[in-house]
Amino acid sequence: MSFVVQPFPFASEFHVGASAHVSLAELETEVATLRLEVRAGYEQGRADGATEALATLRAERDTALLAASEVLAAALSRFDQRFAEAESAVARIGADLALDLADHLAARALERDPAAAIELALGRVLGEIRRGEPLRIRVSPDLVPLVEQLVERRLANDCRRLSLTVVADAGLPTGDARIEWDGGALALDRDARRNALSAEISGLLAA
Repeated sequence: MSFVVQPFPFASEFHVGASAHVSLAELETEVATLRLEVRAGYEQGRADGATEALATLRAERDTALLAASEVLAAALSRFDQRFAEAESAVARIGADLALDLADHLAARALERDPAAAIELALGRVLGEIRRGEPLRIRVSPDLVPLVEQLVERRLANDCRRLSLTVVADAGLPTGDARIEWDGGALALDRDARRNALSAEISGLLAA
């Protein structure tokens, strides 16, 4: 059996209409161009998708950071409040200890020399009033003998003419006194001194 090779039953060029024709080479070129366009579109879509995904991730990150910063700020606020409360409590304890120490020192001083503060106050008054003006020194009954002794020493050592009278006053606690003259008075009040010290400490703590 023998075969005879015949040429293709159609031409190697395609005719479109009466005046246009497209060759195989042109079709291949167009296909290649379409492939490049499809590839470029794919790459662009991929890049756009990556950009959008990155933007989404950044937005989520920013949201997470904002939430974390708010939580941290709230925690710091609570810490500051607790620290301020602790600081205030420590300061208050320190103030109480200072007052207790002042009371202790005052009690020791009163025990050691009950009339020392009265003698100092008397010296201040004598330095301010006119010479010879009568003074009345009111003290608790248990301090009368001791104060009379310091008055005698004052009279013996002062060249001025002094008029000093010691008066027992049961309403005054030991260590307190009231020095009176016609133009005024000076009171030694342990409670008043303690209140003044407490106010001074409170002022320092508030500063």
